[in-house]
Amino acid sequence: MALEQDIANLIQSTDALTAVVDNKAQQLDNQMAAFDTRIAKKEQDVDKFIQEAMPETRYVQDIFIGGSKDYFYPVWWRFPSNSAGTSKLTIARHYSRNSDTRPLDPNRPHQAALLLELEGNTYPWSGDANFMHIKRFHERYHPTVSHLSFAAHCKSEKVDATLDSYGGGADGSVGPWCRAFSGLYLRGGGLNYRIIKNWNGDVKYHDGADMNRRNIYETTSDTWSVRWYAEPIPFAERLAPTLSSIPYANHPYTPPTA
Repeated sequence: MALEQDIANLIQSTDALTAVVDNKAQQLDNQMAAFDTRIAKKEQDVDKFIQEAMPETRYVQDIFIGGSKDYFYPVWWRFPSNSAGTSKLTIARHYSRNSDTRPLDPNRPHQAALLLELEGNTYPWSGDANFMHIKRFHERYHPTVSHLSFAAHCKSEKVDATLDSYGGGADGSVGPWCRAFSGLYLRGGGLNYRIIKNWNGDVKYHDGADMNRRNIYETTSDTWSVRWYAEPIPFAERLAPTLSSIPYANHPYTPPTA
């Protein structure tokens, strides 16, 4: 009887110990679950912080414009539409760039400093916001920018001589005509420029390899046609950008006629 009682007591003690262990295990599981929830929340907080703190994506395009220092060469682009909000474009030069070749001044290492910051939205033919704003403009040592325009400064001609010319005017007329692109002119002679944007896609430009024109855009309808093209501009005809606190568009929106 004594042995049977001892066995019964041992079983009872084992059951009690198992209950204690199970209870501790449940408490540990509950604590681990709470830890997992807190860790997951912290991970979400960190991800949100990184997302909000991460700087805006920058797309950098380095270009070189040869040719003559006595000419400005055309550069043109399209700002993205309303879907991208306000788009940004910066054209910059460190003041000591090209100090090895000294294309503008052989007597000093400082050739030309440039910082031109633009904000804009789409292009003159679009139905969205249609604007360009000069946020900052700084030049030093030598001028490098000319004829900045929301509707790119260019020449116009008919694609089909039997049709009317879009917008009127004779072939070869010059002005801020291009309804499909914005643009400016950068000084040549052997200068490097850096283009920084918050949208993907390259800016188009004349690299100064020749003095020939560059076609920007052409289109034809049933009754009219147009080709916009740009040629290098002599330094003597330079038109510097004008700072303004008010965003501007060169032309109000005019939809193409059928």
